[in-house]
Amino acid sequence: MEKEQITQSVRIKALAAAVPHVGNNMQRQLAIGVKLMEIRDICRHYDSIKTAETPPRDPNWRKNMVNAIMPLLSERRQQSLKNIVQMMEMQEMIANIESFKEMMEWK
Repeated sequence: MEKEQITQSVRIKALAAAVPHVGNNMQRQLAIGVKLMEIRDICRHYDSIKTAETPPRDPNWRKNMVNAIMPLLSERRQQSLKNIVQMMEMQEMIANIESFKEMMEWK
């Protein structure tokens, strides 16, 4: 993180920490201002990534994403997500088998 970004982050955190301590009439405006600054920083971050060279995607990105989401779900939804992941894995396996068959036919 650049020095400017760190300083900006500290400012945003300080303003966010102040929200519950200001009068009710100012809380909404201050909270919205903080969120807008956070959104601006997010946009700047992703704009800078677009110009930088992107690293190769982690091959386990789906698994990592599911593992991050899973604890936030109810047991019923966790099971549904597990079922969906299993179906996706089966589809991927089938696609790999079909690709392999096509490669073998070329020879």
